[in-house]
Amino acid sequence: MNKKMIALAIIPIIGLIVIISTPESDTKNPSNDIEKKISTPQPALPIVQSSESTLPSCSGNAKCITGIVTKIIDGDTIHVDDQSVRFSLASAPELTGFGELDSKNFIQTICPIGTKVLVDEDDGQTPEGHSRIIGVVYCNDMILNKELLDADLGYLDSRFCDSSEFASDSWAQKHGC
Repeated sequence: MNKKMIALAIIPIIGLIVIISTPESDTKNPSNDIEKKISTPQPALPIVQSSESTLPSCSGNAKCITGIVTKIIDGDTIHVDDQSVRFSLASAPELTGFGELDSKNFIQTICPIGTKVLVDEDDGQTPEGHSRIIGVVYCNDMILNKELLDADLGYLDSRFCDSSEFASDSWAQKHGC
């Protein structure tokens, strides 16, 4: 008795499924044919890691800090190496206000805890006696102050447009300085 058999093997290869069929044969043990037809799987492609974002240099004469985000307080205040940093010119609702969680979650999404940032302290808003820094925060090739405003999750605090070194930056001008 002559039986014609077709054997199939499914091999996952980087998200694709390749089906290899054996030719029709009189072999009574098709698994031998399958083993012969399936070559050793190719090694997985290396994971390409994105390059670390480049941090710009600071302007002005006030503090320039590079550090790691250690806490997100709300939509306009974070901790960098446990130092409180308030976003210059950009304000978000307080934690008891409408939209507070949206702005905080937004900042956590684009600049999570553990991310390297650069803080350029605002020369026009160097606090006297306060332990926090007021400045522009650069994270993952973005300006967090700008992103908060562009996403309509905060507003420009125009009271400081006359004194902030960042008032003439395009993002501040766009939002009302």
